[in-house]
Amino acid sequence: MRTLQECREACGGQGLKTENRIGQLKGEFDVQLTFEGDNNVLMQQVSKALLGEYVAAKRKNKPFKELGLEHMNKSCPVIPSQLTVSSARSAQFQNDIFCLRERDLLNRFAAEVSRYQAQGESKESAFIASYQLAEDLGRAFADRAILQTFIEAENNVTDAPLKNILSLLRAMYVLVTLDEDAAFLRYGYLTTENATIVRKEVAKLCSEIRPHALALVSSLGIPDAFLSPIAFDWVAANSWSTVQN
Repeated sequence: MRTLQECREACGGQGLKTENRIGQLKGEFDVQLTFEGDNNVLMQQVSKALLGEYVAAKRKNKPFKELGLEHMNKSCPVIPSQLTVSSARSAQFQNDIFCLRERDLLNRFAAEVSRYQAQGESKESAFIASYQLAEDLGRAFADRAILQTFIEAENNVTDAPLKNILSLLRAMYVLVTLDEDAAFLRYGYLTTENATIVRKEVAKLCSEIRPHALALVSSLGIPDAFLSPIAFDWVAANSWSTVQN
């Protein structure tokens, strides 16, 4: 929905026209957000699964093996107190801060649920009372899983120019997430100074990615039959002669 809204706004009045299908796609995709519950409910379901894995591993005193939590078997990542351009764009820093957020939120979530249960609440009631942490944790899990999948795919690329573009996209994804998710400041994973550096890098990355924008969209291989007039010669498509025909 966010992507479609960005497209609608970027296209100005053309984004409102039925023939350009953005409104139609928004209407259709809105349904996708509510399958099996909305995103907030799904985030809580993810957190419940993570909590189950966390409790089982701790109870048996065994390493984490499921749900991508293997990173919690390692020492806690340390985030640089002062980010630089190179460190902000490095895959190591990006993976570290996503793993740190997930690890910390899972520990917080488990502790809060346990505290409510110690006060006599049922497990379900304790879980519901901790819904804010549950949503933050679910989002952290999703972001970390996406990043690690991206890094694995990027590592398999041998073409240098393509690898460079993918690294820009990876950095854009991570830094936009850091910039827009208040959890990184709320829980202290980013300082205000580092958050300022992140925002400046997002603007720079936009400029660097812009020359490749058309090629990136074309790489998705969308068939022409699925494209709207605005994807081609929108001036000709809006001319009076075309309207008359």
